[in-house]
Amino acid sequence: MTILFRLILCLMLLLCAACGKKGALIPPDGLVPPPVSGLRVVQQGELFRISWLAPEIGVSGQGGTPLAGFRLYRRELRSPGDDCPTCGADELLIRTVELEFLRDVLREGNLFVASDGDVRSGKSYQYRVAAFEQSGAENRDSGRVKRRKVQPPPAPLLRLEEVPAGIMLEWGAVQVKSGTLSGYNVYRLRPGETISFRSLNTVPLTENRYEDLRMEQELRYRYRVRAVALVEGESVESDPSQEVEGRFVLP
Repeated sequence: MTILFRLILCLMLLLCAACGKKGALIPPDGLVPPPVSGLRVVQQGELFRISWLAPEIGVSGQGGTPLAGFRLYRRELRSPGDDCPTCGADELLIRTVELEFLRDVLREGNLFVASDGDVRSGKSYQYRVAAFEQSGAENRDSGRVKRRKVQPPPAPLLRLEEVPAGIMLEWGAVQVKSGTLSGYNVYRLRPGETISFRSLNTVPLTENRYEDLRMEQELRYRYRVRAVALVEGESVESDPSQEVEGRFVLP
């Protein structure tokens, strides 16, 4: 066997080994934005709220690639133990979030919050958020979060009373059909705000009342309360109560 023939044979074998199905081209890490952080999914009423923290806007490692937005993916899990981080073919792109046109996605600084109402009770889902830059190249290393939809507790009935130097909120006790009632979360909106991401209380309140003394004069505040329950191992909030409004009253 001549040397030339051997070289030709080796070349043919290399070409055959490389003729498999080609995967999607993944740009080098320096050409895509850094991954998001703090990915979290909570259930409020019948909706899932998906939140994440954006990387530093306009900066991508040493490449300086500008951030254009995010892609939110969802995958329905086949079984409770389903854990397939490489099942990209099963993922469904449910939202493209452009920084210049947020639509129904809410933003507070580097915190972004999206809603997903296309989920069914008793089903579990896995979410992933990928940052992408102007060319469309995205960072796939964003982490994944699982969440099971359960039966939420009913919303409480709220009433408000203006008291000297503050606001007194009271609401009726909620009876849960399944799970265990954990307490209640109080949300407050200042003038001009459309949504509050964080409750005034750090842990669910076990009493059916809350006094807000951290108010500014001449401002009118709006309040809502959500019941919190532990159902099938998942902490879930109710839909919000009706909204009530009050203001600071001098003693």
